[in-house]
Amino acid sequence: MKLEKIYLKPNSEFSKYMAEWAVKMGVEVIDHEFKIGDQIADGLLLINENQDIDRETDIVNTFFDDKHLPSQKIDVNGTLQVAVSNFEMWFRNFKCKNVIVLGSDELVKNDNLDRFFNKLLDKVKA
Repeated sequence: MKLEKIYLKPNSEFSKYMAEWAVKMGVEVIDHEFKIGDQIADGLLLINENQDIDRETDIVNTFFDDKHLPSQKIDVNGTLQVAVSNFEMWFRNFKCKNVIVLGSDELVKNDNLDRFFNKLLDKVKA
C-alpha cells in the first residue's frame, strides 16, 4: 500500500509544508481548489489543532461524509501515538492512494505537526 498523490489547496503555507513532506515520500503533489462535486480523490485527511476546523474545511468534510467517502481527522495536539495509529489503520483499511489533505496555515507553527509527519514517513511508504 502506497500513497500516490495528494491534492493540496494552492498558495497556502500548509500546502507548502505538505508539498515538502510529499517530496521526501516520493508522493506526487497536485494543487487543486476543491469545488463541491469534485471526486478527484478517494480519501480526505483533515489536519487540525484541538479539533478546530474552519467553515471551508467543514464543507469539504461534509461532502465526503455525504458521499460515504473515507475521511480522517488528525488533531496534532492529541496523543501522537494515537494519531499515528488511527491514521495507519484508516490508511490500511480504506487503501486510499489519492488523498486531499487540508489544514490551516497556522498549523505550520505547531511543533506537533512535524512530530506527526515524521512518524508517518515509514508508515505510508510501505
